[in-house]
Amino acid sequence: MKTELAALILAGGRGSRLNLIAAKRAKPAVPFAGMYRIIDFTLSNVMASGIRHVGVLTQYRPTSLMEHLGDGESWDLAGRTASLKVLPPSLGRAESDWYQGTADAVWQNLAWLRQVAPQDVLILSGDHVYSMDYRPMLAAHRRAGADLTIASMAVPWDQTDRFGVMVCDPEGRVTRFVEKSRERVSNVANMGVYIFRRDALVEELAANCRAGRHDFGAHVIPGMLGRRVVAAHPFEGYWRDVGTLDSYWSANMDALHPEETGLDLSAWRVRTNMAGRGQVYHPPARLEQGGRVRDSLVGRGCVIAGEVQDSVLSPGVRVEAGARVVGSVVLHDCVIRRNAQVLRCILDKDVTVGPGACVGREDCFDGVNEAFPSHLAGGITVVGKGTALPGGMRVGANVLVDTGLRAEDFGSRVEIPDGASVA
Repeated sequence: MKTELAALILAGGRGSRLNLIAAKRAKPAVPFAGMYRIIDFTLSNVMASGIRHVGVLTQYRPTSLMEHLGDGESWDLAGRTASLKVLPPSLGRAESDWYQGTADAVWQNLAWLRQVAPQDVLILSGDHVYSMDYRPMLAAHRRAGADLTIASMAVPWDQTDRFGVMVCDPEGRVTRFVEKSRERVSNVANMGVYIFRRDALVEELAANCRAGRHDFGAHVIPGMLGRRVVAAHPFEGYWRDVGTLDSYWSANMDALHPEETGLDLSAWRVRTNMAGRGQVYHPPARLEQGGRVRDSLVGRGCVIAGEVQDSVLSPGVRVEAGARVVGSVVLHDCVIRRNAQVLRCILDKDVTVGPGACVGREDCFDGVNEAFPSHLAGGITVVGKGTALPGGMRVGANVLVDTGLRAEDFGSRVEIPDGASVA
């Protein structure tokens, strides 16, 4: 089995900054834009680029992700000439352990690379939302005779500390690489899309991982500068790392206005596994008398008798008469009871909002969540999977409500103030 280019997708991250939304699932398996999983974007890019052999490196809570991937048929990665291989940590063998970092994850799976035997290796993240054909990048990589080519894009200067950034010479070769530093040396950001010459990758991983240096951005890439040819390949288009609650919510909102943001799901032709939850197929969405929907994405099986505005509804959501859902991301099979309001929220699967309850705030709010100030500081309220909020309850902004709570768990409580957490 030999191929010119094989892809490895890093999908083992814990996603702690997504808090409750990624607490019981791998971050790439988090639902997005009503019907997709986050990893669908990377897999669809791979398919559209003609790449036929893909390894998915899993680790944290991989079950739902593995069920979603199946045999890869949804992305034409099954059959005699194609493959999708799930690659978890191989514990109990020499040089094997839980993945210690991005580079270590690839290092532990060199056997798969040897089997596929590509000339070059494409390394991707499974938690980014974007549309990209990797073939022009591969062509530029080979023209430059590069050992490593990094996809790059310009970001606002006030956001450079969120990314690895690069300084490049006039020929596009990287001369300096700084990983997530407050030192603003450049606004050319690393997108986490790499093409390595396979032999160079193996040599660099051996040198770094055996010495306890386990990360591409912190160790491998800076160590290659001056010794190897490292090139940058500019990308222009929509790209977002959806690893935080704010960025996840914002990207869902971007999908509502493709002409302004560039996140055009119709034009991107993203594929997903359509089997749904446990092989359940939702019927078409239904708009009942009195129901109103504006500037929203509404998934299969939704029943709308109330008002939905500027929101993303995954399959099976019910919005009863008199209820309002505004500026929110609502995952599968949630129920918003009569006259309830859901305002600027993320509701995980199977949440019930009781009649007359009000969750979140529509107006601007500048505070933070007291327990998780770095996770929730934009006014979004998050309710965990399977929780039932009692009727009449008032829940403020930047609130975290834990998973699996029943109405009786709240006792006589009728209000949850801004910035609170409920476990």
